[in-house]
Amino acid sequence: MVLLMNDKLQHFIVGFILSITGIVWFPLIILGFVFGVGKELYDEVIRNSIVGGDWLDIVATFAGAILATIIVIIILEIR
Repeated sequence: MVLLMNDKLQHFIVGFILSITGIVWFPLIILGFVFGVGKELYDEVIRNSIVGGDWLDIVATFAGAILATIIVIIILEIR
């Protein structure tokens, strides 16, 4: 259970960090979303026999990316 929560937290953090780069250049905001889907597609297609994809990983990555997106939009509106 602890490892599962740790994995989801890692996905959340990566989604957040990738999307928060939208502060520098707004189109970068999609990185967290693209990575979330891309990583799980990779796990499902390439590593299928070992790990397989997990839709909850996508949800966790998207949650971090959404939080970062909200922060970026607020910061850019203030500027």
